[in-house]
Amino acid sequence: MRARRRFLQVGLAALIICLAWLTQLTIASLLPPRVLFCSFPLMVTIVWGAVFGSPWQMPRAEELRRVGLGQIISMQLLSGSLSGALAGAFFASLYASILPVYPVCYPLVGWVAGYFCLRSFNQGTILCVPLVLLLTVFAESAMAVQLAFFHHRPDVFPHLMQTAVPEAIVNAIISPFIFYPMRTWYEFTKTPTEVVRV
Repeated sequence: MRARRRFLQVGLAALIICLAWLTQLTIASLLPPRVLFCSFPLMVTIVWGAVFGSPWQMPRAEELRRVGLGQIISMQLLSGSLSGALAGAFFASLYASILPVYPVCYPLVGWVAGYFCLRSFNQGTILCVPLVLLLTVFAESAMAVQLAFFHHRPDVFPHLMQTAVPEAIVNAIISPFIFYPMRTWYEFTKTPTEVVRV
């Protein structure tokens, strides 16, 4: 029963990712960039990491006494969102034939979004707006650095703010409409099913 439930969750996650990819291809790509420029897969990756990420817990006093500073730093570094990184990697594999910078950027942004786990906040739907705004600018900046230094295209920096800021604003406006259903889905899958005895 547990394996079937896990398989259903993974299948639903793959369906959501494929729907986000198809939405980007069919709707967002057809609009001219001056009218609307958004990266639906990037926004879904950030929201995914914020919903399914690990809550960033402060080390307790006992842990500070038992372990060293290096172990505490490594525990905090590993508390990002593995599922956000996997969702980003799936999107990046779809984008890899277009531009080779996505395989690094999307998993990184999905992982970083896990540090800002918003699923337990009452105002998480509102708080996801600045998170998506900042992480979209971070993702676009990381892609620009990769293009400039590894693919020898220094012309991307003058156009970075012209594309990153409008994309970040549109992604941030759309993000609450993705965050709320995704958090509801997380809460639904995590609540234990009650067996009614007759």
